[in-house]
Amino acid sequence: MPRRALATLGFALLLAGSAVASAPAKPVKTYPTGAFAVADHKISATEVMDARAIPDMTGKPSLMITLTPAAATAIGGKAGDKLTCTLDGKPLGTSPADALASDHVLAISGDFGDYDATAAMARRISGRDPLPDSEGDE
Repeated sequence: MPRRALATLGFALLLAGSAVASAPAKPVKTYPTGAFAVADHKISATEVMDARAIPDMTGKPSLMITLTPAAATAIGGKAGDKLTCTLDGKPLGTSPADALASDHVLAISGDFGDYDATAAMARRISGRDPLPDSEGDE
């Protein structure tokens, strides 16, 4: 290929990359948050990587909350401990400390109502919708 054609192709690719890079990001919808605490340690929405409603072992909706490594470390807890979780000062339930130490995850089962109510509670904890499960989810 002649040099001029290569230069033109390179310039076209550069422009195409610039257009993709400068495309506006999809705005993230945010929600009001409540005062979330684990073992009397206040957790801010910025310390929550993800919060979602999932079924527990009996099929009832439960909460799965993934914290940042720093937040999980700050809470601590020994293997076998049950960590008390609250939202706006009201008890949500307890989560095993084991999953917090290994995966930074809180798993809270309780009487949260239906999945919509549980998902709304997750948004009050994180301030946003759950992350997509895979790249195909939107």
